[in-house]
Amino acid sequence: MIIDVHVHIRSQPMLARALRQAEQFDMILCLNSINLIGSSSPNFPSQEFVSRCNDQTAQVAAAHPERVIPMWYLNPAHGQFAVAELARRVKSHHGPQGVKLWTAVKANDPCADAVFAMCADYGLPVLQHTWLEVTGNLPGETDPFDMRAAALRHPDVTFFWGHASGDVEYTVKLARGLPNIYLDIGGCEATNGYTEMLVRYVGADHIVQGSDGTGRSFISQLAKVYDADISTEQKDRILYKNAQAVFAEQSHNHTLLA
Repeated sequence: MIIDVHVHIRSQPMLARALRQAEQFDMILCLNSINLIGSSSPNFPSQEFVSRCNDQTAQVAAAHPERVIPMWYLNPAHGQFAVAELARRVKSHHGPQGVKLWTAVKANDPCADAVFAMCADYGLPVLQHTWLEVTGNLPGETDPFDMRAAALRHPDVTFFWGHASGDVEYTVKLARGLPNIYLDIGGCEATNGYTEMLVRYVGADHIVQGSDGTGRSFISQLAKVYDADISTEQKDRILYKNAQAVFAEQSHNHTLLA
């Protein structure tokens, strides 16, 4: 089994291919910001865009419950709308689920507090896009320093630290000592030593498989784990056991079924 915590879909053919490959590789896809009309996602999505993406995510998750976990796409800057949107989605989906945040606001921005409070109540993991761009991040884009601050600010929220920020050397220093984070390894090149460094400094118990598909191929991203010089047990932790344990915690949260 493989649980891929970081998958985007931009068209019907892309969706069909992803589902076909999920069957082929025995993968569960955590889908977020599904946008089947093929347009690019805005850095600051509107309420209408968020709702449309989540409608499509809900439809795909309902049609393929054995292969899809929905990750509800939100813009915390929408305030009460974001809170209401999350509550509506959580209560209408009976199964594992989570939240995806991209570049609208930084993860440590106080405007995200209400969303994170709900995530803590419902036991929802948050996939937070995190990046360190040498030419400068987007205004609302979370960098690894912001991500560490958010994890400390919200100790009851489990975060999938997207892309491991892209810069592994910075990330391993900032991610240490944070029990509520799991580094998502998706979206970067399959480079020798990448996964080994994360395991050495953070531990296999705090790393999860993410592809950033379908912008990246599943195979190239899986190579980061399968070809890494780590034990079989460590590979299994990264490929599915850690994410499986995170989503299993939701079964103990009675408010999820209220």
